[in-house]
Amino acid sequence: MGWDYEPISVAESVIISAAIVDPMSATISSPTDDVTGNLISIDQAHHEIHDGDHFFYTDSVLLGNAATQDYLITTPDTTKYCHLFFVLDGSTIVQWDLYESSDKLGTTPQTAFNSNRNSLTAPTLAIAKGTSGGTTDGTLLQTYKCGSSTAQAKSPTLSRNIDEIILKRNTKYILRTTSGAASNLTNVRLTWYEHVNAT
Repeated sequence: MGWDYEPISVAESVIISAAIVDPMSATISSPTDDVTGNLISIDQAHHEIHDGDHFFYTDSVLLGNAATQDYLITTPDTTKYCHLFFVLDGSTIVQWDLYESSDKLGTTPQTAFNSNRNSLTAPTLAIAKGTSGGTTDGTLLQTYKCGSSTAQAKSPTLSRNIDEIILKRNTKYILRTTSGAASNLTNVRLTWYEHVNAT
């Protein structure tokens, strides 16, 4: 018995490829919005939250003029790569620097949490607050400086990387906050998902 079929457009084939096939009835259905009929989808980071492979860490530090706070980020020596996003802010002048391939040690281990609070999966990326020893901070990858010394409460500073950074495996990174004024309330929020590299 032959199959009767109609040619479909590229757009239709994309929808079918994203559809859900029920093996019992051989029917095809797509997750669509009830009002608009648009196909429902989520981005990769959101998907990793559902899978229990997404994590977060936050910290707040009050820094004096020219004071610094280091965070040592260490990736595992596995094929599970860490896809990092960060949001940093301060109440006055502040500079953030991200270094790769440091040989320093972490001072105080920190606790990161799974974004899916129903998951027992622990992160493989490690974070420590403060650094010691070693001979190099590593290679400077990013630097950002902003803020004003006046109207501190009215004009907070903010830095955010909207594109993920896939961190190198088995590598130490230093995220450094440097205050440019006294009584500077700084905040760090790191979010990342861990995904086994396909290649």
